[in-house]
Amino acid sequence: MRIDERIADVVRAHPGEPIDCYVLMPDHEAAFDLHEAARAAGLTARITPTPRATQACCGVSLLVGRDQVRSVLDVARRSDIAVEGVVPLPRQLDARRDRYC
Repeated sequence: MRIDERIADVVRAHPGEPIDCYVLMPDHEAAFDLHEAARAAGLTARITPTPRATQACCGVSLLVGRDQVRSVLDVARRSDIAVEGVVPLPRQLDARRDRYC
């Protein structure tokens, strides 16, 4: 299934929720290389622990918005950086985390 179709499936399953894409990496070095290359290309990307829902072996992934995932994958291809896959998920980050008052 293509990434556009997977994103559309997640959007349908979670209407109204923001959808992020986790770019799964083979190792932390590839994650840091892609992060640097994406930022140099003017894209927004963030290194993050891989959510358990992705069942990936490496614990590091690149978090990108669904609107920029194709551009990040193009940067990876042009920079010859290996990517294991892309998993779209409803936003996993909780803005209220660690707030107790």
